Amino acid sequence: MIEIPDTANFDASAEPDAAPSAPVPAPALRVLFMDDDPLRAEVFLERCPQAVWVETAGDCIARLNEPWDEVHLDHDLGGEQYVDVNRDDCGMAVVRWLCAEAEPRASVRDTRFFIHSYNFGAASLMVECLLRNGYTAEFRPFGFDLMDFLAFDPLPPPRRSLRRRAVALWRRLTGRAALHPRAPVPGDEPADDSL
Repeated sequence: MIEIPDTANFDASAEPDAAPSAPVPAPALRVLFMDDDPLRAEVFLERCPQAVWVETAGDCIARLNEPWDEVHLDHDLGGEQYVDVNRDDCGMAVVRWLCAEAEPRASVRDTRFFIHSYNFGAASLMVECLLRNGYTAEFRPFGFDLMDFLAFDPLPPPRRSLRRRAVALWRRLTGRAALHPRAPVPGDEPADDSL
């Protein structure tokens, strides 16, 4: 049963019994960011100044013995692009290390992994391996936020339905007459095929 306070004897000028406590600030997220590109690191560290930046797979693996809230991994390191996923100096090496044990590693069991590589094939493989081994992971190419993908303006209505456009294309390609021929426009002359 809900108790309703007695408002008849309420005195708004009375001092409260205890001073209101200040809100407790949320602890800063522990974020690990692995990328070899200093410009990306600069952009990331502007948005997340408490993050720790590492440039190599070895440095990242060494730091993964610590607890992290988020780990952001690139695949292609060392200034190279589209490197083989079997190399030891790429983001997949970190994922192989994480997934080498039967259970997720205790220090990063509850960590969210973000794969931010533009190498879609390798990034997809990294996410799949992490997910299959009990980690939380998602693919998010660097610099793309959900807000970048959302359209706030309504799309203009299509001129014709997709079906009508497809039928018109099929008719043009097969040489069939249109269902609704266009009305003649003054000044249109029929083509002279007698030549």
